[in-house]
This record gives sequence, C-alpha cells and structure tokens, in this order.
Amino acid sequence: MEKYFEVIRSVSLFQGIAPDKLAAMLQCLSADRLEFQKKTLILMAGDKPENIGVVLAGAVHVVKEDLEGKRTILAALCPGELFAEALCCAEVSESPVSVSADSGAAVMLLRFSRILRTCQNSCVFHQKLIENMLAVVARKNLFLQKRMEILALKSVRAKVTSYLSSLAAKQGRSLTLSMNREEMADYLCVERSALSHELMKMKRDGLIRYRKNQFELLYL
Repeated sequence: MEKYFEVIRSVSLFQGIAPDKLAAMLQCLSADRLEFQKKTLILMAGDKPENIGVVLAGAVHVVKEDLEGKRTILAALCPGELFAEALCCAEVSESPVSVSADSGAAVMLLRFSRILRTCQNSCVFHQKLIENMLAVVARKNLFLQKRMEILALKSVRAKVTSYLSSLAAKQGRSLTLSMNREEMADYLCVERSALSHELMKMKRDGLIRYRKNQFELLYL
C-alpha cells in the first residue's frame, strides 16, 4: 500500500489526518488493495454495497443500465476519488449502479462499518473521518446536481461547454479527459456522431483545441 501513499494523502476522506497516522488508520479500517483488469466489475448492480472504494491507479466508471441494456456513464473517476460512499451512507440493500474498471485499475476498499463505529482502541482519527464523510457526501450531492443541470441543456454544444468548464474548475484550461468519445457521449446522453461533429465545429470556431483526450479551452 505504501507505493500509493501520495494518492491516499490526497483523498478528501483523509483530509486533516496526519500523514504519520495513515498506516495505522488503514489497518484499523481493514483496508484492502485489489487490482482489476479492464472492464472488470468492482461492484455489480443489485449487490449490497458494504465497502467504500478509493481509486489508487487507472480509471473507474460508475455505470447505470436501463431495461434494454443501454449503458449510461454517471461518473468517470480518477486516482484519489471515491465511489460507493453515498450508497453505503444511505444503507441501500441493492446498488442501483455498477462500478467497473475502465482500464487496468488499482482500488482500495474500506469497510464502511469500520469508518462509522469507533474501534476499541478509540483511535483519534475516527471523529475526523466521520466529519470528512459528511463533507464528501455533500459534495457528491452537488456533483449530481451539476450533472442534472448539464443533461437539462438542449444543445450538444451547451452540454459539451458546460462539462468541459466543470473540469476546468479543477484542471485549468488544459484538460485530460478520463473518457473516450463513446464514453463521453454516454455521459452527456448524446449520440457519438453528434458529439464528434460538435467538437469539430467548436475547434473550427476557435473555441477549443484537442488531440484525443487532451483538450485546451480557448473560450475561457
């Protein structure tokens, strides 16, 4: 686990916890590091979520499938980001979404019950973990609200612009997307051909530059 400590220190759930306490904390939380090959399911829809996941390496997608089998990507997660925390907090008996490794991914799983309940050693970091968990769930709610705002936009350009601008708030004008074109189209709920056409028009209009998953936003 030590090779991922730089990523682990950046995780919002662990903010305010002294770096020299990380190893003891992870042991107390029964942290388990697992490796997943591309497209392997980490959590299957219908399963009971019992662990919070932390992406350590690679990329992870949160996916929803309808009755006809059409996939919609709800979130694309990079190293340092969490998944299943809201499901665990809500104590759902069956997950409505699946979580899969988009590429080869390393993931750390934490038993949610160990986060909520103070252990017999009364570790000092437990109270901070609970406070951080509340903040994480609140931010996730804001993220979902933002995505609903994006999906409510009428035009493909408006959706693309809003999505890229939301990424720029974290990465700046130069972006690296964790999704390919098909996955981005799924996330924005548009046809892939329509997305590709609009990106080319935006490039021609001098609004963006891009090469594969590398984007530069010129309109900011």
